[in-house]
Amino acid sequence: MDIPTKRPLGRPIQQQDSISTSDLILHSASVLFMEKGFENVSMNQVADHSGVTKATVYYYFPTKTDLFVASIVGVLTRVNERIEHILQGPGSFQERLLKISVNYLKVPQIHMDDMFGKIKQHLSEEQQNQLIHQEDALYQTLCKGFEEAARQHEIVCSDPNLAAHIFVSMLRIGERQYTGRTKLFETTEEAAESIISFLWRGIHN
Repeated sequence: MDIPTKRPLGRPIQQQDSISTSDLILHSASVLFMEKGFENVSMNQVADHSGVTKATVYYYFPTKTDLFVASIVGVLTRVNERIEHILQGPGSFQERLLKISVNYLKVPQIHMDDMFGKIKQHLSEEQQNQLIHQEDALYQTLCKGFEEAARQHEIVCSDPNLAAHIFVSMLRIGERQYTGRTKLFETTEEAAESIISFLWRGIHN
């Protein structure tokens, strides 16, 4: 009987599907960080969630902050790509904003500003700039959407950048939870529709 060769500690596992081990770890880390926040997630939890060893996690990401930055940059990149895809898709600008809102509110998340503030002291200047750059890119995509809608006379908007920031701020209100986990809105759809309806009254042409 052949004796299986023991895999060296920390070597990456060969995935059977198209998802690489590093991407699998990043996906698990992003889910955990967005649901629990930086302080409440350990490398052990990420390893368990990913189905790999803790040593494998460290093989790709030497520190927890390295993992955090890489996973959140990935999240912001995907969110930005999704928003850009929706904005370039069919429907009125109001319908597209509603679709963006529903997509955003369906994802459990810790507020980026709160989380960033808590760990900022643990990040290098380069890591901080990575996060800021990706978040700025998201606002720029939304800004272009408002700018184009104004150009097409769908809305009245003299400051697209301000409109983009107000929109995101309103979405954060939509996911607000109170004591006892009571929410401001009963459903994601109700939150999205209420937010867009309120916003639309201020910018509709």
